[in-house]
Amino acid sequence: MYCIKPLFGVAFLATCLYLSGCSDKEYQSFEELDNANIREYIQKNNLDVSQYKNTDLFYEVLEEGTGNPIDYKKTYPVVYTVKSLDGVYNLGDTLSYNNRYADYFGYFPFGSGAAGTPTVERVGDFKEVIREVLKNTNGKIRIIVPSRLMYGRNGDRNRGIPPNASLDYVVSVHDNFEDFENGWVIPNMVKRAGLSLDDLTVTEDGIYYKIATQGTGDPISVDSTLTMNYTLKRPDGSTIESRSDYKTKLADLIPAWGKVIPLLNKGGKIRFFTPSTQAYGEAGSGSGIPPYASLDFEVEVKE
Repeated sequence: MYCIKPLFGVAFLATCLYLSGCSDKEYQSFEELDNANIREYIQKNNLDVSQYKNTDLFYEVLEEGTGNPIDYKKTYPVVYTVKSLDGVYNLGDTLSYNNRYADYFGYFPFGSGAAGTPTVERVGDFKEVIREVLKNTNGKIRIIVPSRLMYGRNGDRNRGIPPNASLDYVVSVHDNFEDFENGWVIPNMVKRAGLSLDDLTVTEDGIYYKIATQGTGDPISVDSTLTMNYTLKRPDGSTIESRSDYKTKLADLIPAWGKVIPLLNKGGKIRFFTPSTQAYGEAGSGSGIPPYASLDFEVEVKE
């Protein structure tokens, strides 16, 4: 008498039963997963948002626009925060150089360098919400964007954006950025630096300064050639550069220097916070200074 061994073991049978059960299970599509995450986030945070037309974007006007109508073909200074709904990715510091945009609004948020790519076209509804709902500059709007319109299933490892990350944007579009700088940005830079606005003097150009040491050397004019030590910081307080024994003509530097350095004598020291209009403006400078960047300088003019 022979024993006949089963062709398949118990483990295989269990696997078959599992797969059989799975065949009846419904899985969420990419779109359904996005929508479920967004609705859960809205409910959890008790947000007063509205759905935009027949899209899956949600918006809330936080400050009505009081400026000019927003035009895709114009360049605006834009300040924004953005975070993933799970909080893993969070650019929440509006003083950060990462939270600035200056380009044709039709290319927001990726910039004209991405023109003609699917990326720009994919977020078309995102820009439309701002133009059609906020309508005018000098306002602020929240927009919740599904992950499939942004960085998709894979996210963006270089940016720290996780997979399937729907994003919560708060966007401010400005006409007169100088008013915003002098009314909000620079006061917050000063506060972050541990100083008080009451301790600073402001010029008619909106440059806030404090003379630490007047200096006892020769007077300084805009035509002077000077040797200086200085430190330059971004709006968020991070250092861009620090140099010693830097020799240059004052007239060759950004306008802010020519407005405040002549207030000193040689040997003097000064701290000043300048709006972008007196610095690098809309263009910024290289990768270290973004568009519309207010800047923080500490300068010592050597004897």
